[in-house]
Amino acid sequence: MTELAKSDAGYVARPLRVLIPLIHDDLKQARDAAERAGLPYYRAAGEKMLEAKPQILHGQFRDWIKRNFGISYQHATQYMGLAKSSRTQDFSSLSDFVRQTSSPTYNLPHTVRPPSWHEPVKQIVDRVDTETLNRAREEMKRADERDAQRKLALQLIDIGYKVLARTLHPDKGGSREAMVRLNAVRDRLKQSV
Repeated sequence: MTELAKSDAGYVARPLRVLIPLIHDDLKQARDAAERAGLPYYRAAGEKMLEAKPQILHGQFRDWIKRNFGISYQHATQYMGLAKSSRTQDFSSLSDFVRQTSSPTYNLPHTVRPPSWHEPVKQIVDRVDTETLNRAREEMKRADERDAQRKLALQLIDIGYKVLARTLHPDKGGSREAMVRLNAVRDRLKQSV
């Protein structure tokens, strides 16, 4: 007799607040079991992909993977990486393998990397004195308020300069004239602050 039939026959079913976490747990265990069970197959597929790769013309492997298997190149590299890893290493799942062996995804060639100006801007932002800036204007003396505004203006100028210099610099596709103009504007703004 099924649970539903027992309920219909007069048995009391467990309340929903009890069933929901139990169902969530069952589904999580099913996903975990499926990942563990699939691991040897992912490894075997990766071994065969490694065997096939030298037979394919240079630069064609990514398209070959997508055309024949309908998976992303990223998944294929994960399977091949799993195949290359020592069989003595114990991974509970493909996700566990990726987590333990991967570098940050923004270093992969197929992902969008943060623009080159992010790090210099982050360094400037990290130096912002947010404690002073968050204080109410009424709590600060006039001189302190002017000093806080001056520091903020200089940081804003530095951030804008670094972002634009990454585009206007001759080594980055800009020109010498554009950099001279940018430097002049930055110097004028800093003097006015």
